[in-house]
Amino acid sequence: MGAGKKRKQRFLNENPLCFFCGEQSTTIDHVPSRQCFRDRVWPEGYEFPACAACNNGAGSLEQVVALYLLMGNHDGEQPTTQFQKLISGVRNNAPQYLPKIDMSANAKKRVLPWYNFEHPADEPVANAPIVELPDENRTAFQAFERRLTCALYYLHMGEVMPLAHMIRTYRLQAIQKSADDLIRSAAPMLPNGIITKRQNTDIGNQFFYNWYGDPSTKMFVFLAQFSLSFVFIGVACRPEDMAGGEDYRPHSDDVVGR
Repeated sequence: MGAGKKRKQRFLNENPLCFFCGEQSTTIDHVPSRQCFRDRVWPEGYEFPACAACNNGAGSLEQVVALYLLMGNHDGEQPTTQFQKLISGVRNNAPQYLPKIDMSANAKKRVLPWYNFEHPADEPVANAPIVELPDENRTAFQAFERRLTCALYYLHMGEVMPLAHMIRTYRLQAIQKSADDLIRSAAPMLPNGIITKRQNTDIGNQFFYNWYGDPSTKMFVFLAQFSLSFVFIGVACRPEDMAGGEDYRPHSDDVVGR
């Protein structure tokens, strides 16, 4: 048995249960997906035990989210070959998830005030770099957010999330003005701050988050940001502890049919 197989088997022996559904783990999953990071250089410590069904379950949806995470970043980095491959992959596998680039000038004018974006006064609003995200994207992002919630729960709570737990997630583009308000209000309540890293490689602030977990109630909350693209918040709790919204769904819904 080669070194790679030995390492994998040792990891699975130490982590025998799938982080997502709780069944026997047979593979190693990366959450967030390696596709979400520039040149697929991902942070260390975000490998998780998974059964084959849960590892493969996200499928092309992970590719969709990776495309939008890289496309939505405003840190000045130039598009890479990886980005072009993601566009081609989504176009071939799930074209309904591609952005709609034919927004009218009036539609762009309506949404411009939502963003921390100064459009030049002498430039037609029709030329503003704004695209519309298709409604189908909610499916891809919700799957990503719920997997991320389960992964961070496993990492920081030290156990598989109970299937009876309720999960609620929410996302904003980091450039939206309301994202600033969310970060200012939520981050101070989540005392554990994490900036993910990779040894001997500077991956920048591509993925960082704050979290809080209550061992007694098994409640878990996180606020995460991917560079300057998207901000995510996730809450997982027992049914009796739900508060602040009607859009909770049980974790058991995520594993039906697997």
